[in-house]
Amino acid sequence: MLIMLEKNLEKLKVKLVNFKMTLSSNSDQFLNQEYGTDYAWAPLKGHCAELTTTQYTYKICLFDRTVQKDRNGHNEVDLGHWGNWAGPETNKFSLQKYEHGQSCWNGPERSTLVELVCGSELELVEASEPAKCEYKFLVRVPAACQDPKEIDVGGEAHFEL
Repeated sequence: MLIMLEKNLEKLKVKLVNFKMTLSSNSDQFLNQEYGTDYAWAPLKGHCAELTTTQYTYKICLFDRTVQKDRNGHNEVDLGHWGNWAGPETNKFSLQKYEHGQSCWNGPERSTLVELVCGSELELVEASEPAKCEYKFLVRVPAACQDPKEIDVGGEAHFEL
């Protein structure tokens, strides 16, 4: 009985060490990510939004990946994984780049450029493919609001006097 308890204790110790290593790795990844002024974007990490069109359902999980699914739900295509902020110096946090998605047939790896605009909640508003295997998403999100008083409600910005 004692030998069995000792074996179980050893197994638990190994699990604890593995858990600590995973936790350390995940926290390092989180802390090494740029989340904007005052970490405004940090609470949105991993939050997802979807948009369903006549042919596809598009999905973005912020700081993770973008995907395209057939409406019938059978095929899921990887449109890219989090790469970096891609906005201009004056508004760095207005664009995100998702890279190294599934390769296109006779083409490059898929990628997605995500334009972030002020909105009252996380919402994937538009999805398009302006060039072969290059996608563009328009996403509304509160963290994109320069001024908290300016929230896009129903497509129009609201400004308080």
